[in-house]
Amino acid sequence: MAGFKEKNNILHIDDIPVPDIAAQVGTPAYIYSAGVIKNQYEALAGAMDKVFPAGRKPMLCYACKANSNIAVLKLMNKLGSGLEIVSEGELFRGLKAGFKGGQIISTSFGKNDAEIAACLKADIHQFNVESDDELNNINRIAGEMNKKADVAFRLNPDIGGGAHDKITTGRKEDKFGNTEEKVVELYRRATSMDSVTPVGLSVHIGSQVTKVEAFKPAYIKLAGLVKKLRSENMSVKRLDIGGGFPIIYNNEDLLDLDAYASWVADIILPLDTEIQMEPGRYMVGNSGILLSEVLYVKQTPSKNFIVLDAAMNDLIRPSLYDAYHGIRTVENTNNDKTVCYDVVGPVCESGDVFAKDRKLPEVNGGDLIAIESAGAYGFSMASNYNSRPLPAEIMVDGGKFSVIRPRQTLEQLIDGETIPNWLES
Repeated sequence: MAGFKEKNNILHIDDIPVPDIAAQVGTPAYIYSAGVIKNQYEALAGAMDKVFPAGRKPMLCYACKANSNIAVLKLMNKLGSGLEIVSEGELFRGLKAGFKGGQIISTSFGKNDAEIAACLKADIHQFNVESDDELNNINRIAGEMNKKADVAFRLNPDIGGGAHDKITTGRKEDKFGNTEEKVVELYRRATSMDSVTPVGLSVHIGSQVTKVEAFKPAYIKLAGLVKKLRSENMSVKRLDIGGGFPIIYNNEDLLDLDAYASWVADIILPLDTEIQMEPGRYMVGNSGILLSEVLYVKQTPSKNFIVLDAAMNDLIRPSLYDAYHGIRTVENTNNDKTVCYDVVGPVCESGDVFAKDRKLPEVNGGDLIAIESAGAYGFSMASNYNSRPLPAEIMVDGGKFSVIRPRQTLEQLIDGETIPNWLES
């Protein structure tokens, strides 16, 4: 992974040896390279700059759910990114990180009243709307607050582009978006409402989309829908064309960003709208590792197990999605003696497995292990299952690093929990 390199048989993040970080903050810990995040943002923005004229460049809105640590959000803000949120909590984080309301798009699937009100109070850029009831609620709450909300409607193009069933979002059986006919109906309704303004459309077909061609049919349908709405004299000013750009977990092909930008320019640019994009995993996924220590090496007649101090509660993707993550030793990386291991955690679940039958240099208790490509949907999906404290988060930038979230303590684990008086007697 870029930003991660070996020096003298020791893994470094930028210029810092990983064991030095472990010695100061312990394990398990998520460690992110700010340099990798910067490079990813600049690569995507640069590809767009090549083909889009001044004043027409897409608004890149980082999908906060991938990694919502406030330090990561601040970095994205300083790079010039906007923000895509899916909850009131993410709105709160974004504002604390310095984003202005006009830089924020809400795409959450089931917006509750408090979330809608908070977004209206912040004067966010727009709501991406999923249903009749949601549109009604936004209109009602905006009216009560004497506000007017800009809304866009999500098209379900019946096209799936994700690398896994659970991260594919554009098929007719998925919960997201609406048919073309339904979007037209919603648009018509919105034009007659007092407290919303229909401004555009959105589409997102899934994550880890490696082929540029996969986006084409969805974008063509989007363009056709724009023309349909305009034929009825309805204004379409904005198009949110989603994200889904891949990262490397296991030798995947990366998206040709220049080719993608050209396709967007060919299909979307002539529609003469503002353009928004929602990259998330792409920005942060390859920036991070989950650093763990080997607790035990267990040998059975049929298997060799590495038992880590990290577990499925820290990184659930392998258990939830059967997701592949690269795994490497941090020291003695040139050890010629390899062993086939199942890499597991200490949680009392057979599903607490990071990898099976993975060949690694021979390890011993106390060795450090790095689980790669863990910058997205790692900590953000972590839990306290088995009453395990959440791991620390660290950001590295060149020759310096900072703890951006301390390790949760046992006392913090039960903060907010109370014992009823009637159990005390």
